[in-house]
Amino acid sequence: MFQPARKTSWIEWGFTRFNRLFLNYHFNHIKIQHPSSVPDEKTLFLINHSTWWDPLFIFYINDRLVKSDGYGMMHEEGIERFPFFRRIGAFSVNGEDRRHLVQSLQYSTRLLDEGRTVWIFPQGNEQPLEKRPLEFFSGVSYLTQRCPDINVVPVSLYYALEHTKKPNAYIRLGEALPREDYETLSRKERTQYFENRATQQLDELRKDVIEENLHAFKKL
Repeated sequence: MFQPARKTSWIEWGFTRFNRLFLNYHFNHIKIQHPSSVPDEKTLFLINHSTWWDPLFIFYINDRLVKSDGYGMMHEEGIERFPFFRRIGAFSVNGEDRRHLVQSLQYSTRLLDEGRTVWIFPQGNEQPLEKRPLEFFSGVSYLTQRCPDINVVPVSLYYALEHTKKPNAYIRLGEALPREDYETLSRKERTQYFENRATQQLDELRKDVIEENLHAFKKL
């Protein structure tokens, strides 16, 4: 059964502070690169999904940088195991249940129309960080067709074990993708376009980490 978000302000406040401490304890450093202006309304953020940590980083990015009224898709199984996440903006999705999926997409559409931001994993389930292709599902194209005036921003997460005991996390927020690049495309073509752009950005981030070309990154 579809489960919408049930935000509670005092729980969001408490989780924000816990999450900052939790991530900074488990990671040696968290570095981000982003454009000078990041949209904070009517925006769909597309994030690659490879680890358990990813949802916590979504919350962290929104808390420290975007500062929007953000909501995120979370697999139905995860919501059922941790219903607490509904209190900080998560809502359920199940790609194997068509009725559930449609309800989740319709809910996302309403949030975007109301000026919120929606953060999704277009791959659906976790995939190995280095796996290619990323294999996006078509829900992202559905949302851009239903909400043609929204911003679509790819977000790349990359984790690396380097010169320290703890891992490092690198984040790249891209520019909003030009609508003229995809507005005339079919749903299948749109999905492929979004996947290609997200893959390109993630691969460029990987290359920068490997080559230690990190001068444009800053610590959060």
